[in-house]
Amino acid sequence: MNINQAQLEIAGESNIGLTRRHNEDNFLIYAPPGGEGVMAVVADGIGGHSRGEIASYICCRELFTAAKKCTHWDKNFLLDALIQANKQIFDFNFKGKRAKPMGCTVVAALFFRDKVICASAGDSRMYEFTRLADGKPLRQITTDHRPEGYDELFRAGKIRSISLVSRSLGTAKHLEPDLLEFPRPADARYLLCSDGLYNRQPDQLFAGLLGSSFSARKITGELIRSALLAGERDNITVICATPVDRHR
Repeated sequence: MNINQAQLEIAGESNIGLTRRHNEDNFLIYAPPGGEGVMAVVADGIGGHSRGEIASYICCRELFTAAKKCTHWDKNFLLDALIQANKQIFDFNFKGKRAKPMGCTVVAALFFRDKVICASAGDSRMYEFTRLADGKPLRQITTDHRPEGYDELFRAGKIRSISLVSRSLGTAKHLEPDLLEFPRPADARYLLCSDGLYNRQPDQLFAGLLGSSFSARKITGELIRSALLAGERDNITVICATPVDRHR
């Protein structure tokens, strides 16, 4: 847990799930001393490919290295850092001549006092919860990157994988992540996660926990626990960020 100049309490946790032999997820939380922002990253190794845990580790490592060197975090910084991470993983695959190149999905966020910058590739997600919003208080910020016609083929039983993605780090030479910048409401709470969290759980559960008085650490632990109780077999990774008193 960390409280920082962005006035956030932020916590993260990862669990291997019920059936996997190892955890291919990695996550990063970085709040530099004296910095104005906080970085949060969830990276999920692609299932069915080799050494996904290395791909997700390289992703987090490269973002951390870039963040330490950069004094001004903005959309260009985040995009450049992800492109460099993609290059590192792709080059690793190319040198190893891998038939099933390792790769990972990613969702990365830069939190500031009054705004958020988010980038994503694949099916790792970011949610925002705020009671000040019109309509539903919980909204999914990111868009899952799936092959064209995926939903129809999955419902028809022609695709069995629930984790098939059309965009990721490391599997192609060029990366085009989604990149967003938006205001941060005063009461907003945020959730970053791998697909192991939402595969078997409804959005209503996320809204209930994010709308509670629980701390970021408590929400994170409860989300992991509920996913395991629901029978989740995949790796599960969660980062939760909640506001603290801005008048401190």
